[in-house]
Amino acid sequence: MSIGAGGGALERPLAGVRVVDASEGVAGGYASRLLADLGARVIKVEPPGGDALRSMGPFAPGTAGPEAGGLHLALNAGKRSIVLDLDREDGRQRLDGLLASADVLLESSGPGVMASRGLSHEELLRRFPALVYASHSAFGHDGPYAARQTTEIVDYAMGGWMYFCGDPERAPIMVHGRQGELHAGMQLAAGAAAALWHARLTGRGQHVDVSTFESLVSSHVFVLSVWSQEGLVKGRGDGTAALIVPCSDGHLFATRFTPEIFLLMGEPERVDDPAFQTPEGWLDALPEVLERFTAWVSTRGKREVAEQAQQLRMLVTPVQTVADLADSPQLAAREFWRTVEHPLAGSVVLPGPPWRFSRSPSGPVRAAPLLDADRADPAGAAEDPGADRPGPAGAAPPRPARAAPFEGLRVIEVTNSWAGPLCGMYLADLGADVVAIERSFTQPTRGQHFAGAQIWPHFYNRGAAWNQFNRNKRAICLDLASSEGREIFLRMVERSDVVLENNSARVFPNLGLSYETLSERNPRIILCSMSGFGATGPEAHHLGLGSNIEAAAGLIARTGYAAGDFFATGSFQADPITGTHAFLGVVAALWERERSGRGQHLDMALSESGALFAMEPVMDYRLTGHVAEPRGNRSLSIAPQGAYRSAGEDCWLALGVESDEQWRSLCAAIGRPELGPRYPDVGARLAAHDEIDAAIEEWSAALDHNEATRRLQAAGVPAGPVLANWELVADPHLFRRGYWVDTVHPEIGFQRWEGIPWRFSGTPPGARADAAPLFAEHNDEVLRELGVTDDELSALRERNVSADEPAQLRIFARPTRR
Repeated sequence: MSIGAGGGALERPLAGVRVVDASEGVAGGYASRLLADLGARVIKVEPPGGDALRSMGPFAPGTAGPEAGGLHLALNAGKRSIVLDLDREDGRQRLDGLLASADVLLESSGPGVMASRGLSHEELLRRFPALVYASHSAFGHDGPYAARQTTEIVDYAMGGWMYFCGDPERAPIMVHGRQGELHAGMQLAAGAAAALWHARLTGRGQHVDVSTFESLVSSHVFVLSVWSQEGLVKGRGDGTAALIVPCSDGHLFATRFTPEIFLLMGEPERVDDPAFQTPEGWLDALPEVLERFTAWVSTRGKREVAEQAQQLRMLVTPVQTVADLADSPQLAAREFWRTVEHPLAGSVVLPGPPWRFSRSPSGPVRAAPLLDADRADPAGAAEDPGADRPGPAGAAPPRPARAAPFEGLRVIEVTNSWAGPLCGMYLADLGADVVAIERSFTQPTRGQHFAGAQIWPHFYNRGAAWNQFNRNKRAICLDLASSEGREIFLRMVERSDVVLENNSARVFPNLGLSYETLSERNPRIILCSMSGFGATGPEAHHLGLGSNIEAAAGLIARTGYAAGDFFATGSFQADPITGTHAFLGVVAALWERERSGRGQHLDMALSESGALFAMEPVMDYRLTGHVAEPRGNRSLSIAPQGAYRSAGEDCWLALGVESDEQWRSLCAAIGRPELGPRYPDVGARLAAHDEIDAAIEEWSAALDHNEATRRLQAAGVPAGPVLANWELVADPHLFRRGYWVDTVHPEIGFQRWEGIPWRFSGTPPGARADAAPLFAEHNDEVLRELGVTDDELSALRERNVSADEPAQLRIFARPTRR
């Protein structure tokens, strides 16, 4: 899709919202790009010399400079630019002028810096009481780690994702592409949007504190709970059992093998072989079957095999490179790529937004600005003097300033697994009344990782992921395939604001619950659908789970130890990304509804949200033709960078040296000062990386990684422990910042869960803390609110439209006790 200058900005969900982005780097850039994609007017306040994004690259050959960096072109698209020196009085005065008409300020200067300029959140909120002041930093504005230095690998290591990625016999590995900062930027936008909604209802702004560390920690499922509930360390090799096999034009990812694999290979007579009809028999045969599958695949193309497998409802997916993403028929059909015209770089193809709204356009409306291009008119008043925007909350009684942002909002959730429940959890944690509708059999989150690794009769009330993501919600059981269940659901829709559904794209239409059907009953309803590949396009019918989405979204093709040596993350990267993007999209749709009076449908694909987190390698390919491949932990632009053994069993230290000064400090700290002048610049250090790694590991192996971190941080070197799950749950920084959410469950007792990644100064400081519901716990309560009588409730139970216990008991992963 080619984008012109206007792009229908007044019709966009956040039309009329004004954002002043005084941040630098990837996190702030991604936050304001998302808000700009949703229609907010973003003014990029840059220091003299420009935002750091401008110098990060990647650069097209012969075009290196502050206007042509790939991350700048992608993340600053749709914004305006003005240069202000906030260390000077005239710069601060000009900023005040911008903030007088702004709704949101984004900044990333770090703890204490804005305060030293007289621009603390306390001071600015005194002058601009309705302003949302959103700050990003590596570790937050307080806590034991607040002053630490970090870099890309340290972010990933401390965020808990690195420890379980890779081969258990080798060092843990990172996913390149600034994953931590992208998570933080997404959460910065989401937290700002929630505070913006609160400000509209109350007239009061507030400070939102977002850290990269908490953004990454909050993006886990099972990782922390397998330790806290079962006492298991999640290590490398503990992820989803999968096969990555070479084929004629690349690689395929396959998982969840069943005898139907013989249909794919043209041997239908073997599907019903008696030897394969028991779990034990199939497991015994599986190694030989997979060996034959690998040979069969080797002469065939990856898209050809994947399409045939998907027709059989098998989880087989191409391992897509960034070149495959650029050439993807699915992404093309869904107009994921957006072309903008840049005055110096020419036509630039960018990743688009993670949402497809049924009525509102989204995505970048213009190319990234030249530095200081909008000094004369930074707010764009000449182009658009009167953007329409929702007014105050209107006739509704004013909310107390400390009310939860989404108090009074009614949400129905029909979801599976992770992305949808996470979106619903965010809404529930911030005050919404969320009712989760369950089927009459136990869903995956209820059927694994039980407290004490014990399978008790009511195991389905003890599943860790269910209890993590469904706190503060109510739950009912309803058969939506029955006419009575469908009618009850539609009656719920009539009195609700939002429906979240996280299923295959065909499920809701097959149930007769299309958006058109829902909107006939309630024109103000907002339906957010999250599926693997979206509701349209040639791959809409493909099965998508967290594991194979990593292959489809370009992650596996660039993660591993060397070219062709591929690894997945060991978790499911796209689920938390999609769930958080969905939360932001729902808030934007609510904002738009206040202006139009109408709801709309958000169509989201996990594969597209995952592809957005390949922003840097995608732009590298677009500008240079370079296709990213696995390279372990090493960087192409800084050295040394890696994971180094430390004292203990499978314990590691991560560090990345970004400057010559840090290099000299590292050499002194490890007792090898002679290495400093021997390898004085990054080119020399990249060439001597093996020798340098050996010197670092000789030093680090004698220290625990926390002590090594303290010594290097004191020397000014970005370093951090590669944190395992057992360390994260005991981390002092997370505890001091009040990150965790504690609940008391009626069958399990006290439990501690991941918190939310936003610290709000004006609303309750943390999430609500009601334990997740028991199976169908609120059947009577919710249905009586609809006017269903006791006799009707009994009849619904008799006809299996509703139930108080699951009819089919499924255990998805039997616990391992050590």
